Amino acid sequence: MVNGRPVGRRLVIGRGCAILVALCTGCRTGRDASAPPETVFTHQPATWFEDGWSYYDVAPDGSAYVLGARFGRTLFDAATGQPDPDRLLGGLDGVQGAFFAPDGGLWRLTEEGWLVEGAAGLEPVPVPADASPRPSPDGSRVAYFRGTAGSGPTLFVGPLASPTTHELGGRVTGIAWSPDGSALFASTFREDGVSEVYRVDGDGGAAALVRSELDGLARFNKMAVSPDGASLYLALVGPEAPDAEARHTPRAGRDTDIYRMDVESGELKAVVTGPGDDFAPRIVGGDFYWTHNEYRDVVAIVPIFGGAAREIVGDAQIPSWSPDGGRIAFTVGGWMIADWALNMDAWAVDVDDVGDRRGEPYPLVTGYHEDFTPAWSPDGRWMAYHSHRSARPVSHYFAEGGTDDIWLLEDGAPMSEEIRLTDFGWEVGMADWNRTGTRLFFDSWERGGPTGVSHPWIATIDPATGRAVSIERLPLPDGFGGTVLAAWSPVTDELAVVERVEGVRHAMWLMRPDGSRARRLFGFEASTYGGVDWTPDGRTLVYGALADARMQLFAYSIEDGAPTQLTEGIDDIVHPQVSANGEWIAASKLRHVKELRRMPLR
Repeated sequence: MVNGRPVGRRLVIGRGCAILVALCTGCRTGRDASAPPETVFTHQPATWFEDGWSYYDVAPDGSAYVLGARFGRTLFDAATGQPDPDRLLGGLDGVQGAFFAPDGGLWRLTEEGWLVEGAAGLEPVPVPADASPRPSPDGSRVAYFRGTAGSGPTLFVGPLASPTTHELGGRVTGIAWSPDGSALFASTFREDGVSEVYRVDGDGGAAALVRSELDGLARFNKMAVSPDGASLYLALVGPEAPDAEARHTPRAGRDTDIYRMDVESGELKAVVTGPGDDFAPRIVGGDFYWTHNEYRDVVAIVPIFGGAAREIVGDAQIPSWSPDGGRIAFTVGGWMIADWALNMDAWAVDVDDVGDRRGEPYPLVTGYHEDFTPAWSPDGRWMAYHSHRSARPVSHYFAEGGTDDIWLLEDGAPMSEEIRLTDFGWEVGMADWNRTGTRLFFDSWERGGPTGVSHPWIATIDPATGRAVSIERLPLPDGFGGTVLAAWSPVTDELAVVERVEGVRHAMWLMRPDGSRARRLFGFEASTYGGVDWTPDGRTLVYGALADARMQLFAYSIEDGAPTQLTEGIDDIVHPQVSANGEWIAASKLRHVKELRRMPLR
């Protein structure tokens, strides 16, 4: 019991979602204002990076929570912890977005645009579908901004039919109305990495700078205003302009805390601190709510026949074995929302023949912006890796100067000798070598095409120089959805290719690099990039798939056509890589928890 309320009741709700619910509704009588924060709701999505930015929106009366996640919005009843789809949908077949208005009604986003609850039912709102809107407290006006991934600093404030446009000198990332509707506050992010806060007249009038030189967020930065309108709450890494170099440093500890800002003076005071990202504040009555990310990633070893995962390296993910089995490479730099992926580098650790460490980890592939774990060529000479390499420090994931391609580096060579293999990538996946070290598979979105749909490519490599001889698209069967990584057989010229069919539905295929002899082996469900690899004899595939609401490892015998579950438990285990001796599987072991926390407003 905590404060007289039951906690820790475990529920499994829906597919791919494990919930720990603390039933903490009811009055606040007897709560100690100096007590530590309490966790009132916990969600553990069975995803990898996809839910890092997901946050809770709390109903004005505290009766429900809306969580936006990779597979859409879910509304949870605060008293039971159970999803309430009827309240979320309001008679619709589905929604793409939803949030609570000040009067407690839900604004819902559909394919046709935004809808609001009115006297005659759900009514359309003249707000663009790609906008992030917030109605004024009395509902007579609206504020919204559009797009945070590219340009688009425009802010709209005022009556629905004729809002005033404001250019604030940076991309708008968050907005919040004062309780009396007299002012709107907006956070922005400039391309030089500096965040600012503005106050705009509630009728759409003049905008004034409240404070600059902040270390804030490049994407959504949900804010809240105190009941008296004197204080603004927002997530920041710190109260001073960021160090561009620090953004690219793994394990720099640049998590977000929540600060209270005096709206007249701009003075800041930290109110929520500690390890892990704290963000998306919300004030409900006399309570202060926020979202907290409790993320834990480790590289673990699993016996080839299954069993418990033995942890090898902490704060690490996406393992890869060297061909001789003496090293495991991995990615360091977690999913911190302030420097999303900028701080990722590839490191390695020496291991013995059972996968135990022989020393401390060390850098392998480093540089500005995101670097993923490399795949070694079969002879161990070349490392191929996905990178967003930039020549200088950049301020955010989509910043000009970043790349998005496959790079090669000779093992042991300085980073100055890395080779950019491709120049057309967009959200490129991880590469895999064929058994002769002359070809690489990788996939990439297509620029100008739909987001989230990857297409496969085969690069032919000159092993003497590491240069590309040719790069050609891998033909796919008619109706094939999109690729989600692949692995080259160690004994034949054949690829195991994962197809994303729709939602969590996936399928495993075998095909040759020219697209011939394609055959679908089996279907399965996965809520993220589960990965796939072969055993050294080419007879078995090891892959990640959903089981009992968690991502786990499975083995599929090519000869028998039967899957076997290898792991189980409350953690998600993905990205399997089989050792050269065929005895061990290295994998990412993830526990990504999103907590809704609360404390009395002080």
